Amino acid sequence: MTTRIHILPEILTNKIAAGEVIQRPASVVKELMENAIDAGADKIDVTVEQGGRTLIQVTDNGQGMNGEELKLAFRRHATSKIAKVDDLFKIATLGFRGEALASIASVAMVEAISKSTDSDEAFVLKYDAGRETTFEPAAWSAGTQITIKNLFFNVPARLKFLKGKRTELNHILDIFKPLALSHPDLQFKMTSDQKVLLDCKPGQQAERIVQIFGREYENKIVPVENTRGQIKVTGHIGNLDLVRVARGEQYLFVNGRPVTDRLLNNAVYGAYRSLIQRGEFPFFVLMVELPPAEVDVNVHPTKSEVKFKDEWRVYHILKETVETGLHETMKMVPGLHDRPRAQSFFSRPTPAPFSPDQTPQGHYQDQNPNQASLYGGGQSRTEPAQFPERSPEDSELLRKAREFSQVLQRTPETVSRGPERIAGGFIWQVHNKYILSQINSGIAIIDQHVAHERILFEEAMHQLDTRSGHSQTLLFPQTVEFPPDDYNTLLEILPDLNKLGFQIREFGPRTLLIEAVPVDMRGGAEGDVLREIVDYYRSNREFDYSPGKRLSASYACKAAVKAGDPLTEEEMRTLVDRLFATQHPFYCPHGRPIIIQLTIDELDKRFERH
Repeated sequence: MTTRIHILPEILTNKIAAGEVIQRPASVVKELMENAIDAGADKIDVTVEQGGRTLIQVTDNGQGMNGEELKLAFRRHATSKIAKVDDLFKIATLGFRGEALASIASVAMVEAISKSTDSDEAFVLKYDAGRETTFEPAAWSAGTQITIKNLFFNVPARLKFLKGKRTELNHILDIFKPLALSHPDLQFKMTSDQKVLLDCKPGQQAERIVQIFGREYENKIVPVENTRGQIKVTGHIGNLDLVRVARGEQYLFVNGRPVTDRLLNNAVYGAYRSLIQRGEFPFFVLMVELPPAEVDVNVHPTKSEVKFKDEWRVYHILKETVETGLHETMKMVPGLHDRPRAQSFFSRPTPAPFSPDQTPQGHYQDQNPNQASLYGGGQSRTEPAQFPERSPEDSELLRKAREFSQVLQRTPETVSRGPERIAGGFIWQVHNKYILSQINSGIAIIDQHVAHERILFEEAMHQLDTRSGHSQTLLFPQTVEFPPDDYNTLLEILPDLNKLGFQIREFGPRTLLIEAVPVDMRGGAEGDVLREIVDYYRSNREFDYSPGKRLSASYACKAAVKAGDPLTEEEMRTLVDRLFATQHPFYCPHGRPIIIQLTIDELDKRFERH
């Protein structure tokens, strides 16, 4: 009698397991780096090519393996880290399941060479898509080197879901950085396409933070430490200068393991709540240590989630630690949020043509003085990403608004002449955030930030299409160092940034030289604007934007005048005029309203006038 139920062959079970454990090149790097750390290595080198698609190599100087151990390591559920059920409840290593190497070998070409510290002989083992092809003695000094080539070459369905090399490289950096942060006493090196991205020497955690994120962080982090019973919290938190508008620089570790835990993250955010705005994220590197029996790490295939026996006790101790540390950051508060007075965003005159033998005046010099108006005749070659269709009411309001804009161009003296004042002659800024003015039908209220964002978005889309970005050269070019993932993202969008009017080029590892910026961008904060563009560009990947639209929206949001920036009357009038020259003045690129109109009838109802 035949049966429909059968035992799957090992090569197939390994591929199934690979679907859970090995999702992309970064998953391979994670497993190999964790194995190296568990092996007692104090020097770990990671090398990748093409974002890990064609090559991943991890070399360590740990205790290594003898020939028999090397062969067993590639068998599924073979591990040296646990032996009995009770061991699952006191795990002190990063890895323990014994699935990773078998899973990797089933979907790639693998070469592993290793020499045990108690053996005089090294061995090399090779796998090709799950099949062992070579096992023999080899020349090797100490430790282990595992080389992965052509990941997913035999699983085309998985291969096609991989992203571009820079995106995959950033995922690898997202694995590399936390492991390097949690083990500052070890040496880590990261090389991509023959370029060293990170070379972290052993030291203290504060030194490791600077090695990874740059010297800018050196004086903006505060050490924290707190012990309550068997729970200890240590690490560093950032002051308000390191707050960013995208997640990515929040690192939480439990017994040295990078973890994702919403409750504990909320403990940190709760401590910052009164200091940051919604949608802002502080910098922190925090280590929670407690007895292994008090935490279960065996709850997720990637081991990134944990469960605590008393999670609320951990929550309160972590929050208390951060709150105490924030008292120290307050000593650094002066100047944290003080931005220089915004340069004239809207009324900067176009400079006269500049010739090479002239001495530049001021901070900028015009690079395209003869460029025609970007929107001659009110025509635009782009559409916003998503916004409601213009209704007949909107069209009528736009007609009135453009009349209002024309009125605003008159001087106050002209407006006030005669027996009857023309509606819209006066303009006010409310709380350095909104522009308010009387119009014939009532009151118009304009959000200054999203208004400028709409202007810059449409101009940026046009500039990307025509390569007509209008630049102003910095008198003193700025060199800015970035964390490796920010730097990698900037290299990805650099050609389009230059189309917008930036002039930026590579200037050494993780450093860019900024020589010019778009005419509408404020000066003195070039590096900050680029960091904000990176944050916004990453955090808006979920929108249905082309890369060009996403970049245009990123630049527009971060280069626009901010809520809180005081504007002169001339700047307000020019902003309104430029807004109503756009094709879609009522909504920002993400659909937020720009203009609110309060009619006389609405005001009368509020005041119960009948």
